[in-house]
Amino acid sequence: MIVSILITVSSVFVLSNLITDLTEKANEDMAQRNFIKKQEFLSQEFSKLLEQENRIKHLLKISNASNLSSNLKVLSSVQSTNLLIVNNWFKVNDNKVEFGTDSISEEVKKDVEDFILKNKKVSHISTIIPQGKEWVWRIYFKIVSKDYTTLYYGYDINLKKLHDYISTSDKTASNYAFVFDKNGRCIYHPESDFIGKNIYSISSIQPADTIFTKSKDYAKRVTMSEFLKLDVIRFTKKLDVKGTHWFVCVSIPKIFVDENVDLIRKYSTWIYSITTVMLLLIFYLFSYANRRAYKEKGIVIKEKNKLLVENEKIIKEKALIQLQQLKEQINPHFLFNSLNSLYMLVGSDVKTAQKFTLNLSRIYRYLIDPPEKNIVPLKEELLFIEKYIFLQQTRFKEELFFSIKIEDESALEKFVPYLAFQIVVENAIKHNMATGEKPLTTTITIKEDCVVISNNLQKKAVGEPSTKFGLNYLNSIYKYYSKTDFTASEKEDNFVCILPLIVIHS
Repeated sequence: MIVSILITVSSVFVLSNLITDLTEKANEDMAQRNFIKKQEFLSQEFSKLLEQENRIKHLLKISNASNLSSNLKVLSSVQSTNLLIVNNWFKVNDNKVEFGTDSISEEVKKDVEDFILKNKKVSHISTIIPQGKEWVWRIYFKIVSKDYTTLYYGYDINLKKLHDYISTSDKTASNYAFVFDKNGRCIYHPESDFIGKNIYSISSIQPADTIFTKSKDYAKRVTMSEFLKLDVIRFTKKLDVKGTHWFVCVSIPKIFVDENVDLIRKYSTWIYSITTVMLLLIFYLFSYANRRAYKEKGIVIKEKNKLLVENEKIIKEKALIQLQQLKEQINPHFLFNSLNSLYMLVGSDVKTAQKFTLNLSRIYRYLIDPPEKNIVPLKEELLFIEKYIFLQQTRFKEELFFSIKIEDESALEKFVPYLAFQIVVENAIKHNMATGEKPLTTTITIKEDCVVISNNLQKKAVGEPSTKFGLNYLNSIYKYYSKTDFTASEKEDNFVCILPLIVIHS
């Protein structure tokens, strides 16, 4: 017995540490997944603004010398309706520069003409430039058609408006990101005042963070956030936008990762402590019950009065039943299965893992404190079986269906044998198959004078050996309280158990 306790306690301790380690790794993986999602979102949004080049190429294919200019004006006018576009223009061969709208200032027109003249031989430019008090992203490209028509096309995107658009459309995880070019010029940042500034001078990021190895295309380090003013895990990666040499930084608050690990470590400590206390209590109860049973056996042998002998047998049977309940219900299989289910949950669903841990601790608290007369109020047994069902459904998911129907509320104040519901439900799971296609369905119906528990029969091909302990225990309790209408039998395709309600008069 002592060896079994030591092995179990050691196993739970090792498993608790393993759960904590796996949680730390899962949190790091989650942070990296959030970084990838944010990077992909920003790449998609920035790339959408480059689609005009493909439209222009298609327009060149379907236009001729006589209608090319008018078609370009229409396309430019349509593009001007985009609130992010502040200027757009085009030039065909050596003709004059034409603009998408008439509201462009003379200063901007002069700037565009000088820009085209300076970059006539360049096929594609994507750059960040100041324009008045604002900063714009200028996209410029040159296309030569099959008939040697040369088209120069460009447009400016207001970075402040782009910031507002991305801030409202971003549905990814709530961590912040910023984008900058190879010279460190900030293109996008949650704080719009940082746009256009040198990111190396306003943040802890360094030029070395933009140099990657062959095995890893991103950099990762823990640093102080200039925006959140706390430690963050910062990922830096090249932004996948055609024609640019830009980088994206995604920062995830380190405190959130640490809090998750601390929470799981706390729950693991609780489980370890509760398990240790329960096993020690079992050992104590086992020793105490053995001593008590030995004394009662001696009394029974010496007692010659039949009535006294029968009374002593009932007392002995009650003590042994209570002891056997603890031995049967609090066993390593149930504990390890529950802990394994908890282990599967902590990496994917922290809230369910928390609820699972709480229900597990309450179940064991109920199990280790049996009532003196081996009966409990129906409402208490009902609360217990709901927690037990939650653990089983978390483990088997769609393979098990449970329903509880209360037809008479007054029945909740009456009594049933301690663990009666758990014995019947566990027998159903133990002796029947349950799959996603053919789930095991169990119904608990509360009536005025009894509780009816039924389940569909799907017997296992190779059945587990039955000790009949549970049903024998229920039968002995009902005999003790002079109840003869307890039944458990197969009816058609169902197993039906009828538990009479016990009324205790004060």
